[in-house]
Amino acid sequence: MTLVKEKNDLDLVGQSLLTLSVSAISPKTKSANTAKTIKDKMSLIESRFVPAIPDLIDYSDFPSNRINADEEEKKRISRELHDGVGQLLTSMNLHIQRCLDGCDDQVGDKGVSEDHMDSLQALSSMVKQAMNEVRTICSSIRPAILDDLGVLAAITWQCRQISRLSSKFEVFTEFNIDEANIPEEYKSVIYRIVQESLNNAMKYSQANLVKVKLSRTRDTIELSILDDGIGFDPSEIKGRLGIGLMSMRERASSVNAALQVKAAVDQGVEISVSFPLKKVALNG
Repeated sequence: MTLVKEKNDLDLVGQSLLTLSVSAISPKTKSANTAKTIKDKMSLIESRFVPAIPDLIDYSDFPSNRINADEEEKKRISRELHDGVGQLLTSMNLHIQRCLDGCDDQVGDKGVSEDHMDSLQALSSMVKQAMNEVRTICSSIRPAILDDLGVLAAITWQCRQISRLSSKFEVFTEFNIDEANIPEEYKSVIYRIVQESLNNAMKYSQANLVKVKLSRTRDTIELSILDDGIGFDPSEIKGRLGIGLMSMRERASSVNAALQVKAAVDQGVEISVSFPLKKVALNG
């Protein structure tokens, strides 16, 4: 439905607003008549055009659409980095390596100087480092494994990556659900919540152990991230949630999931999310 269907309607809106403006400032118009004219004109405009506004915008889809758009943009950027900059660096490294291989027998005398060889080797090392940086950035933006192998493999990979950062920080996973039973619209949300929870635990919890559990009940998919860290007093952060926790809540609500945070001082933190499963009506 369009807000203004015809040109005549548009003209009527303009004329009505113009009449309101002139009536309001004309010194020759009596105040009582002015008030009545304004009221009548506003009622006409509201009755004909304002009711159409809610039909133009579906506000309930805003969070979900924005988050989906974010994920698609991350996927695009990751792909462009990998296929563009990543492939360019790979080609550069191959050419440098070819130069190095061809110069091995020409060092000294009138051939290639050792300084030139050292420069080529240093350049090759820097290109390899840049390639690793691009891979790391691509993985952090949108890991290819999430699209290629699914959310369970992506979570396992993420937990392994986090565990490698510190020998005192261990992450375990427990999956009681098959990849095929996870709705597609939930996968990015589940992965991002796990990713943010692990990052928070690594930065703030001083935990030694984190357990990530994903399971299915009859009507829901249940996600839990539990750490054995120092925890916190929920009353101290009430009304001023951190960006990370706010982001997780927003992602959960975008798919009508319920996120809860259980915490206490010296008792760790548990983040749990319940994702509703759509009921399939059986005929007959």
